[in-house]
Amino acid sequence: MAAIVATSALVAVTPARAQDAALERLVREQAILLQLQQARIDALERSVQAISATNGGRSQARESSSTTTLMPRELAQGGTRRAERADALRQVPAGNAALRPPSDPLTSPSQSGQVAGGDEVFDWKKGLPQVVSQDGRFAFRLRGRALLDLSTTFGSRFDARNITGTEARSVRLGVEGRAGDKLAYLVEADFANNQTALRSAYLALTDKWGKASWELSLGNRLTDRSFDGASSSDSLPLLERSAAALATAPRKGSFGLGATLKAFAPTWHAAVQIAGNDVSTNGSVSDSATFTGRVHWNPWRSQDAIIHLGTWAYRENFSSGVTGVALATQVGGRFNDLVTTQAMSLLNPDHGNAFGFEAGGTWKSLWMFGEYAKRDLYARGEVGAGVTAGSISTGYYLTGEKAPYVARTGTWSKPRVLHPIAEGGSGAVEIAARYDRLDYSGLTGADGWSATLGANWYLMDWVRLSLDGISWHTNNRTGTFIGGDDGNTVYTRVQVSF
Repeated sequence: MAAIVATSALVAVTPARAQDAALERLVREQAILLQLQQARIDALERSVQAISATNGGRSQARESSSTTTLMPRELAQGGTRRAERADALRQVPAGNAALRPPSDPLTSPSQSGQVAGGDEVFDWKKGLPQVVSQDGRFAFRLRGRALLDLSTTFGSRFDARNITGTEARSVRLGVEGRAGDKLAYLVEADFANNQTALRSAYLALTDKWGKASWELSLGNRLTDRSFDGASSSDSLPLLERSAAALATAPRKGSFGLGATLKAFAPTWHAAVQIAGNDVSTNGSVSDSATFTGRVHWNPWRSQDAIIHLGTWAYRENFSSGVTGVALATQVGGRFNDLVTTQAMSLLNPDHGNAFGFEAGGTWKSLWMFGEYAKRDLYARGEVGAGVTAGSISTGYYLTGEKAPYVARTGTWSKPRVLHPIAEGGSGAVEIAARYDRLDYSGLTGADGWSATLGANWYLMDWVRLSLDGISWHTNNRTGTFIGGDDGNTVYTRVQVSF
């Protein structure tokens, strides 16, 4: 009661002007609080609408308009930045999502598949969730793929070669992310050929260099070698890499554990790698060492067309623990191990050298590329062996998609489907063809060729059904299947690649 009396007395003696000022300040504070509360309610309603909307483009326009009208300027700008960074992360090929700058997107942004919540954007466009922080400096997403094949071979004069079977070409699961503007990581495990293997597993540091940028990665990584060889296996238009990539691969395989340095500019990129053996190699002997370099250049680049030129080379020094190098290349698909061009293995190898050239380009939905490669091996007794290989391929998207060439790295990516099944469309349809030829030198060498015609149906960016028909010829002078032989292989695949 005493407090009430004291308050009444204070009010009674306070000048009327002071009372009016206090009331005006209280009204302004209440108005600000109500405006902020309304902004929060509007943001929540827009998040719910984004989940249930069936027309992303028109609802995005309405949301953008209401945001500008009702929300504070800084809140609206924050939402725009989150959407832009999420799109930039989604547009790049697998394995580069944490590294590619948002200023150089592969294709135009898409607004579908995003849900905003708190300080992050959750994006489901690639089939698995990816999370991007509000400022875009931190990102994380799950990765996965399943490549399931069915193959049948017929027409060979050797009955043992005419086999049919299924194969899990690759089943992978992993994570990738970015921590800040310069640090990124990627880890993947692969289940294939009844074995479990570590594929990509590296830490990368990237930074600007004037108008260019550079990237240093430490760990196990796909080697940047040849056009098809540097592209991820789930992005190839045909189900197998070209003969120029397969026949001239180093003994360590497609991946290498070591250090990789890459430089990127608007019209070119260059890469060098120093790598030892595969990560699963035992520790009883020293590793072999492989030194690889590749450069690509785009002398012409426009909205509809691009020209690609490239070259690569490597040297491999074999350790004393390597007693022989197998000389054989499959020409009838990955499943059938019997359809190979097979030469006699080189014993007591000392070192090897290889090089190759690339040329091609894209124009709207049409693409064409060619490769030539040569590999020479030398034994400690000065005995040598080698192989030369060439490939030419072409393809076209019947449904209007652009050929998914990545100018930043000079490799393939997966296409951006214009009308995906999930949005009521019919997907994307691509036809492709390739001719391969290879020749192992020496008295016990081999030669062969293959002609492949393929078709791909992309239900969505990350779901694909494929059918390849391969007509092949082998002429071996050693091994089980000696002499000329011709046959055909039909190769199908169901692919889900997040």
